[in-house]
Amino acid sequence: MTKRSEVAALLSSADAFGIEVGASLLGSRAALADFIGMHRSQVSRGAKGQRLNDKAAWRLASLEAAFIALAKIYDPAVIPDWLLGINPHLNDRRPLDVLAEGDLGAVMQAIQAARTGAFA
Repeated sequence: MTKRSEVAALLSSADAFGIEVGASLLGSRAALADFIGMHRSQVSRGAKGQRLNDKAAWRLASLEAAFIALAKIYDPAVIPDWLLGINPHLNDRRPLDVLAEGDLGAVMQAIQAARTGAFA
């Protein structure tokens, strides 16, 4: 297996993992499909290894990155509440909405603020 094909296989695995994480966080693959802007059937194909389009892949990777960071400071059971709750570090927006806008950086700053106990 060449390095290029190894990387492609890792990316497919990462998408499949992200789909499972996202569906768990959002409650279903249908909700995840809405979040990443794809049809449910495309999400199912992504879970089987088909590459997602760039916009959907970025949204999925952002959700996955936020989940991984949050899992370091919170019990996984409360992470969906954090993502769906109003956050003062995000100008009283929901982190999930900020991720949908493509601003992973702002969400990671809010996670960092939660980790350090900073007040908004």
